[in-house]
Amino acid sequence: MTDEGSPRKTRKMTNGESGDENDNEESNSLVGISLTSEMGCHGNTEHDSALGFILMDASHMTVVEMREAMQKQVEALPASFRFLTKQGWPVTSAQESMIKVKHLINDEGVVRIQPDYAKPRVGVSTEKGRPLGFIFVSSLSLPISQLREAILAQLGGSHQLPAGEWVFVDRNFWPICSQQEEAMTIIDILSGSCVRLHFLDASSDDPDCDDLKKDNGHTLTVDTPRQKYRSPSPLSFENVSLALTHGSIPRPLSPIPHGDSFLLSKSKRQAAKQILISYVRAEASQYALDLKTALEDLKFSVYLDVHEIFSGSDWQDSLNYAVSNCEVFVPLVTRRYGETQWTNRELKLADILNKYIVPVSFVETWPPCCLAIQFATTQFINWRQGKQDREKIFRLMADKSCEEQVTYTWDHGDVICVSKDIGTRCLAHARKKAQEESEKKSPLLRSYPSALPPGLPTNMTVVTESREGAPMVFISVHPKQREFGEELKELFEAQGYEAWCTSEVDDGSMNFCSQSRALEDDSTLILDSEDFFDEEDNAANAVSILQQKAAEAGVIVFVLSKDFASSDTGKQQVFYCEQRKRVVPLKYEEFEMPGWMSMLIGTSTFEDVRRADYKQSLLARVKCALNPNQPDCTAMNGAQESQIESRVSSICQKLPGSNCVYISGGTSFYYDKSEAICKEIGKALAKLQKVTLVTGGFFGVGETVAKSFYDERQRLGRVEDVYHILPLRDEQDRSPQARQNKDKTFQRVPFGETVFVGDSVRQRETIVSRIFDICVLIEGGPGAAHEAEEFTWSDHTVIPIKCTGGSAGGKFNVPSKIFQCPPGVVREDWHQLADKNESPAAIGAAVARIITALQQDVAAQLTRLKTFRRGSEAKT
Repeated sequence: MTDEGSPRKTRKMTNGESGDENDNEESNSLVGISLTSEMGCHGNTEHDSALGFILMDASHMTVVEMREAMQKQVEALPASFRFLTKQGWPVTSAQESMIKVKHLINDEGVVRIQPDYAKPRVGVSTEKGRPLGFIFVSSLSLPISQLREAILAQLGGSHQLPAGEWVFVDRNFWPICSQQEEAMTIIDILSGSCVRLHFLDASSDDPDCDDLKKDNGHTLTVDTPRQKYRSPSPLSFENVSLALTHGSIPRPLSPIPHGDSFLLSKSKRQAAKQILISYVRAEASQYALDLKTALEDLKFSVYLDVHEIFSGSDWQDSLNYAVSNCEVFVPLVTRRYGETQWTNRELKLADILNKYIVPVSFVETWPPCCLAIQFATTQFINWRQGKQDREKIFRLMADKSCEEQVTYTWDHGDVICVSKDIGTRCLAHARKKAQEESEKKSPLLRSYPSALPPGLPTNMTVVTESREGAPMVFISVHPKQREFGEELKELFEAQGYEAWCTSEVDDGSMNFCSQSRALEDDSTLILDSEDFFDEEDNAANAVSILQQKAAEAGVIVFVLSKDFASSDTGKQQVFYCEQRKRVVPLKYEEFEMPGWMSMLIGTSTFEDVRRADYKQSLLARVKCALNPNQPDCTAMNGAQESQIESRVSSICQKLPGSNCVYISGGTSFYYDKSEAICKEIGKALAKLQKVTLVTGGFFGVGETVAKSFYDERQRLGRVEDVYHILPLRDEQDRSPQARQNKDKTFQRVPFGETVFVGDSVRQRETIVSRIFDICVLIEGGPGAAHEAEEFTWSDHTVIPIKCTGGSAGGKFNVPSKIFQCPPGVVREDWHQLADKNESPAAIGAAVARIITALQQDVAAQLTRLKTFRRGSEAKT
């Protein structure tokens, strides 16, 4: 183990052998490698499998070095595994560099390893030990109530789980009632690697139940678990006071979501809330808190993510459930709303499910550009009731010469007015809904098969045959490719499909963003769609036709070209249709794809017009999109996103906490001070207590900052905490940029820890942008600009060292929003990053102060949320 006060030394290995060949020949020994199961932690070696052996110096080699030697010397290894000590204790990845191999070798000279799944695996058996199967959970610290949900979800649909009601039993074989499931965790009832179920129904097919008789005098009283854990129906607005009185028990506050959120699994589904507030965390977190307080004072139940998603919950699944079960969806539409991953998904899902949407506008014109189709005829509420106040703020925001950051608060009086307006609309909507309730049995989607996310309620009906005639193919094409769009239409019609092309709408009416109007004089715009636009208005007709055709279509074909990518209308159509329907992207020509397009559509699923057989391939993709349940189509649908999330979870498990700073930028230096600036940033960050440095493993900016950081940490006698994340391979020749082998794979970086994930550099960029909250951008070309846009899409912060130029200076279509000073950061520090006269040391110190301020702002926000939580609990 390395002493804290001395630099860590790394033993280098050659061809799988450690140390100098002459000096260590006698100390090398044969060590066997054996694969065991979860039961191996408890001393059970009966079913261990011998994988081979390695030659090594067991007395000096660390476990992390042994892992590298195994990968070179052992032919067959699990894709991911962890070591067990000789006592059977699991070794975490953080401990591998701290302990020696001698602590792992048992009396037989064998080191035992265990498959390391992305999530813990728990066996499920009857009370008498008959195995029923196993499930995956996100953590063994989850409440038992969530374990029940996981068992029903993963085993309930198979023959493995017998019919009938059941309860858990602990290690004493004492039954656990449903009220106790909230207070106990999986660890409390885990026996070995299994949990045990006690079946209450004597008529069950389970042979363990033959001797069970119902005896109310001796049997623990429980409520019916399958009814208790069925997805609750939305609350009625007529019973708001009852909902608050009998609401859910307050839960611990969850941290603000960042990378580790992707590790969380099945959500704790509480009673559905009436109103859901959707917002961009970086712009409107305080606004959301203020509005929730005001709405709860009016006795409405309100869903706000930071109060509802708890440790052990899956972020996406929880939001899907909340949106699906709320009655009113309230988006706080700030400048970036819809241009971050979660707000974009939340709004689309609410729109698809016909939720009553009441936007609160914080922008100057309506509708906002990227959401022009969704909001073209939507009633909205101004966040400020006074027109003069709004005009003053928007004028300051538009003033380029204004050096001071324009900040504004949401006055308490305006919050109260907005909340009352929302409440009035909600009650009116509830009355209207009650009148229609007798005619509707369950919510219906207006469409042919939709590309909806998982986690929706079981009572949600998807209409798969909602239109007469053949399935429709929706073709989105730029007017310059009108003739090609007509060719595609003929191609699909020849196959028996109905086809509709956006070129059929008048060209002059398609730029919906240009039709945006300034916010009205009054505080709200309470108009129906017929009043908002005159029926003769071309823009209104274009929106209406496009919405109708998108609802009827079974699949959307985007014809991607340079003109399409650069037009507002193309962007609006992608924002509206993506995730609403299954999408088939068709690349018309070679062009630099903007970041927003690759984030929404992906980069590895294109059909290409330049391929000779593209028509056959395109038709096959369309057929699979229209019939997604066909066996040969399963792999085409939804695999990429689930693969990325799985890899995100894998990386999060290998890295330390949430205080990671990612370094992005060019692989060569063009600005004469860039290299010196990189070194000074590395030194300054190394002196901070809570910073782990992460790079993309490429030459240039990333390696220079990381090496300076690494050397300074060694000089200070502290743990280096440097990680490099590289893809497994990339088909492009990246050898000028990184240590790439001839077979397109990548080598490890000589210092720090190297982690491999992803099938390409582009996929690696997507993964890291979801994990890390802070990215420092120095110089950089189109790739770095894309990476910056991925970070902003994930609602994370980019710190551009603007004086270095390149993408950090605003080139290559980098998002302009990265140059806005983040909340909590001192303006003088932010301005220093753009000053070419500043010394590299001054810029490095400014970056350190900015990162410290961002970390403190997160801590302060958590404090505000805790205070808010205590206030809410006091009221209830």
